Amino acid sequence: MQPGDALSATGKGCAPGERVTLTSDGERVGGAYADGTGAFTAAVEFTRIEAGRHTVVADCGVRLTGAVEQVVTSSSGGHSGTLVVLVFFVLAGITVIRFP
Repeated sequence: MQPGDALSATGKGCAPGERVTLTSDGERVGGAYADGTGAFTAAVEFTRIEAGRHTVVADCGVRLTGAVEQVVTSSSGGHSGTLVVLVFFVLAGITVIRFP
């Protein structure tokens, strides 16, 4: 999965029409109602991203669990060094033009 991709939880074993609440680390991350067969599908939305494995619990009288692995990545493109060199040459050029 990429950041921003939709994440959903599916399960079965609930009573038909039962409210399903999804939680992770004590925080509500989704919810749905079980269909006529006791199955459900619910969107999962984390409010914060913390690297590591997180257990998602679906509670509808029966507790179902699953896990999500969150990975945090970063990138450094090296643009700051290029910008500093560019600014240096612009300032040097202005100095040469103003003070021949």
